[in-house]
Amino acid sequence: MHTQSRTRTIVLLLVAGTLLLPISSLAAGAKNVVLMIGDGMGPSHLGAAWLYSNRVLGKELRMVEVMKSGRTAYLVNDTADAIVTESAAAATQIACGVKVPARVVGMGPDGKTPCKTLLEMAKEKGLATGLVTTSGITDATPAAFAAHVAHRSDEDSVAIQELQLGVDVLLGGRKQFFLPEAAGGKRKDGRDLIEGARRAGYTVVGTASELQHVTGGKILGLFNMGNMAFEIDRAKTKEPSLAEMTTKTLEMLVKNPKGLFAMIEGGRIDHAAHRNDAAGTIREVLAFDEAVGVALDFQRKNPDTLLIVAADHETGGMALIEHGKKHVGMDLFAIQKVQMSLERILDALGKNPTPGKVREVVKKHTAIEVTEEEARLVANDTIRTLAFVLQPYLGVGWASQGHTASPLFAFGAGPGSEELVGFRHNTELFGIMKAALGTAQ
Repeated sequence: MHTQSRTRTIVLLLVAGTLLLPISSLAAGAKNVVLMIGDGMGPSHLGAAWLYSNRVLGKELRMVEVMKSGRTAYLVNDTADAIVTESAAAATQIACGVKVPARVVGMGPDGKTPCKTLLEMAKEKGLATGLVTTSGITDATPAAFAAHVAHRSDEDSVAIQELQLGVDVLLGGRKQFFLPEAAGGKRKDGRDLIEGARRAGYTVVGTASELQHVTGGKILGLFNMGNMAFEIDRAKTKEPSLAEMTTKTLEMLVKNPKGLFAMIEGGRIDHAAHRNDAAGTIREVLAFDEAVGVALDFQRKNPDTLLIVAADHETGGMALIEHGKKHVGMDLFAIQKVQMSLERILDALGKNPTPGKVREVVKKHTAIEVTEEEARLVANDTIRTLAFVLQPYLGVGWASQGHTASPLFAFGAGPGSEELVGFRHNTELFGIMKAALGTAQ
């Protein structure tokens, strides 16, 4: 009797322990994977957007909702040949799980041999697939998941490969690489890939309204000949927001009963930071956050979804400086008054502006009155100097107009996200997603 009683006790303890395990540890895996990449989004970019959202907009970031679960990792991203990465290598390392040289797209460590990407594995498994960005759909980050070229500049080939692979949803800018030169594009081979996409069963759209009205099938959304507009400028265009593109993508892909893989990128965070455009950068992070909110709501309705939010690298060495001209620390309300990207302000200044025009244009679009001396500096070197002159007025400093090796955050929710803790290399994101989907090479 004593032996039988002890055996029953052990069995009961094992059952009780199993019931107490986290649900995620019992899950067979994920049916869906949604990877969201904030291109160039370092910790200071996220911190600045958090302060702005809480103190100006009066609401919490959706990214913080995810991070509060504790599934947050410290992410590094060095490559096979560099300490400071760029988007092609960073995205390829996430897509393939190996360190690669700079500027290669979908190639392995030698920079010449194609590596099988997670999106390709997902397609082999029968999952629906999508690539979304606010930059160009042929740009480095989306390209790394669906194409294989020796250099990221070969966007003509990327466009062909994305369509040949049959990615179900392709949304972004750079329509120019889908059209021949005779039709206003940049293709020198004379091919009209848009017409080819239609013949292959894609619905081709070019505005937010057209995207909204698509109800099924494959989608090719090309919303700008170049990159899509900065979020701070988007209201004057017919382009969809990243959140709207995310909503439509998940709405379409979830119809596949086998599951989905989607990579959704806030691509213009990087571009705004390259310009050292504080207001533009914050608006881009906020737009990315809205898209994360869409994905998080989807994950909660579909708990068999692994959601990962990460960055590929940091851009600009963004710093929230201690002393500004009229404010201690970042001046949130001065940033709020900026209503145009630095890119468009520079366009408004034109070539060889006078100091008087500099003062007039800057005040009109930023509500900042620069001094005569500052205006002369800008007039003499417009592109390089305007962001520098505005730094003390906004309370945001920059160490560079390029990338940095700053570590990043990676965080997530759903089955597999328990691995997003501690010190991680970006190549490890591949393994986490691959294991969650149960895909085999």
